[in-house]
Amino acid sequence: MNKLKNAWNKFPLTLHWRIWISIPFIVIAIAIIAFGAYAGKYRSFESGINIGIDFKGGTVLTVKMGDKYIGSNEGYDKYLGIVKDCVKSHAIADRVAEYAKESEMGELTFDIINPVIGYEQTSGSGNDLALVVKFGNISSKFDDDANTLTKYRNSLIVTAIADAMAEEGITLYENEEITAEYIGASASAKLLQLAVIALCVTVAIILIYVIVRFEVWSSLAAVISLIHDVAMMFCITIICHIQINTAFVSAIITIVAYSINNTIVIFDRVRENNKIAKQGGTPVAVRLLADNSVRETTVRNFNSTVTTLVMILLFAAIGTSSVREFAVPVIAGLVAGFYSSMFLSPSLYVLMKEGWEGHKAKKAASGNIKVTRSKKGVEPAIK
Repeated sequence: MNKLKNAWNKFPLTLHWRIWISIPFIVIAIAIIAFGAYAGKYRSFESGINIGIDFKGGTVLTVKMGDKYIGSNEGYDKYLGIVKDCVKSHAIADRVAEYAKESEMGELTFDIINPVIGYEQTSGSGNDLALVVKFGNISSKFDDDANTLTKYRNSLIVTAIADAMAEEGITLYENEEITAEYIGASASAKLLQLAVIALCVTVAIILIYVIVRFEVWSSLAAVISLIHDVAMMFCITIICHIQINTAFVSAIITIVAYSINNTIVIFDRVRENNKIAKQGGTPVAVRLLADNSVRETTVRNFNSTVTTLVMILLFAAIGTSSVREFAVPVIAGLVAGFYSSMFLSPSLYVLMKEGWEGHKAKKAASGNIKVTRSKKGVEPAIK
């Protein structure tokens, strides 16, 4: 442990800035490849990004069974499994494909028809307790303006669920206890607009705070690191093909507020160490100042990130699919935030600070003279 600590204390962290900057670009390249693979698989450009029904429309399937059947974990798991089997039935997909062919709407594959389930939960209580499952519609690239194929598929799913429950001795009536509500993209557009506004306001407030509190170079480094964290979350979401919905927006806002905190701690230490150096009359190189500040805050940043990460990992492991849609992007954001605060933002700060000081030194050494007028006459002044 002592050897590791000594090695870290001697490690020239900001000197390896090329490595720290290259790693995010590698992740972005992998995300682009994953995007192309998903778009090719589902034969749709929009499928490269798994946008959830919150933002692109979809179907909300409700199966009202009461707490007699789904009031326990065993009952919930059993009947939810039946509902999901019906939703993703190959037999239904074959009938939809045949219907599309007969209607001259093209030849559809199972991957195109098969809905992606983005949410599964219960609602209500007592006799009104119901299973709620949300899944995507058939892409508008293959469906018509009236969404004929999607609505036909949904009607088949409702019938299949009623038949499956009847085999279990449970009588549920279609369009009463079992309903499939179609949500169009126009209704989701408003929600997307509100989510973007909320995100932009949050980021703007944080950026104003950072710019006011620190010098311009540390502020710019913090802003770039913040953009990096959001970009890495988005890339991991694409690679893992996780739905982008309101939970994802919540995860971004959470990470934006969390990751900037670690960065602020480091730049606070940079400012304090710089003041101490000036008071002692011994100037310290910017690179050494940044490296020392990172080392002094390593334990604090590591502990805060790991303790949060443990809790989120538990949520991802035992939570429902809707919880995982929030937890997985947060995990990616926590790792990206720790990386950017420890490696990326200090390196960017040093590069910009040294670049500006070098520019001023060259300008002063060039001997440029600016003529200014004083009370006694004309005097030369160095720019």
